[in-house]
Amino acid sequence: MDKIRGVNLGNWLVLEKWMSPELYSDTTAEDETYLCLQLSEGEKRSRLKVHRDHYITSRDFAYIAEKGFNAVRLPVPFFVFEDYGPYVHCAEYVDKAMKWAGDYHLKVLLDLHTVPGSQNGSDNAGICGIVQWAQYPERVEIALSVLERLALRYGQNPALLGIEVLNEPQPVDGHLSKLMETIGINIMERYQPVDREAAKKNKGYTKAWLEQFYLDAYARIRKYLPVDKAVVFDDAFDIHHFADWAAAQNFENVILDTHQYIMLADWMHLCEPEYKEYVRYVRDVFTEEVSYGQAKVPTICGEWCLFNAQPGLGEESPAVRKEVYTAIAKAQMEAFDHCSGWFYWCYKTHLDDPDWDCWDIGKCISNGWMPDRYS
Repeated sequence: MDKIRGVNLGNWLVLEKWMSPELYSDTTAEDETYLCLQLSEGEKRSRLKVHRDHYITSRDFAYIAEKGFNAVRLPVPFFVFEDYGPYVHCAEYVDKAMKWAGDYHLKVLLDLHTVPGSQNGSDNAGICGIVQWAQYPERVEIALSVLERLALRYGQNPALLGIEVLNEPQPVDGHLSKLMETIGINIMERYQPVDREAAKKNKGYTKAWLEQFYLDAYARIRKYLPVDKAVVFDDAFDIHHFADWAAAQNFENVILDTHQYIMLADWMHLCEPEYKEYVRYVRDVFTEEVSYGQAKVPTICGEWCLFNAQPGLGEESPAVRKEVYTAIAKAQMEAFDHCSGWFYWCYKTHLDDPDWDCWDIGKCISNGWMPDRYS
């Protein structure tokens, strides 16, 4: 296909509180796990059904196609096929997404976004402050089985672009972990566990362990996935390492997914919080990283956005905000022209805050910060 121009359907089947805070009303939950634990069985199923029925519908696929996008990245949880613990399955909505994509000539990248026990300890993996997946072989097998079943169920669907093995794993010896350690950032303090006793059992995993998981996942997926459908590996915020690794394997039709966020550069103090500095950083760093990946193996930027930490931006005039966001958008899209495409995070949010409008690509388009069409 042509270069990917797509959007992420985040917060539909894998919840993130910051994107739909109203869904968490009358609870103290900060993640999907504790939302499901704190609600009664009836209330949990009712809330999830209303959310899933209305957050994304066929009209959204029509809008995405009308704007000229050619693909969506769909995060799915490990409990997609069956209820597991407090979680409620959602395969029927993946079925709908595949049908709607076919109706509007879009491709779908199915992304395994969570695993039991979490791969990174953040809210986007379903439970804050817990990293206990890799140390339990039975939990690893659950992830592998889900990937195999996704391939079996959707592998022959013409709308399928591919299957992404795992979202944002974070090995303890990876580039991001080392950088956070150097500057004193503790992921477990940023995403604090509810059960601190349970968190004492946390145990990370290495790049070598993750590489073996990727090899096992590739073998399981390829049993049912035709070679014209891609197997996608997340670079674990370490694109040079995983591009070299992927290129050295005997793979057929694989894609490397890198997530490039300006806010991560803010968080790591890698550039000054001013939009001209962001533009410079994007042109220097993002361009180099995606170019390096693309030279080794087809590479996409699976997540990026306009969000940044420039002080007072939300209070600026519409003209100033447009100047800032347009420049940042243009720089990133030019950088990602050096690889096989991109997916914006995110398609939509339920937020009413000018500082956060830039997470929602519909608002970015309507505000004139990003182009109106993408084909």
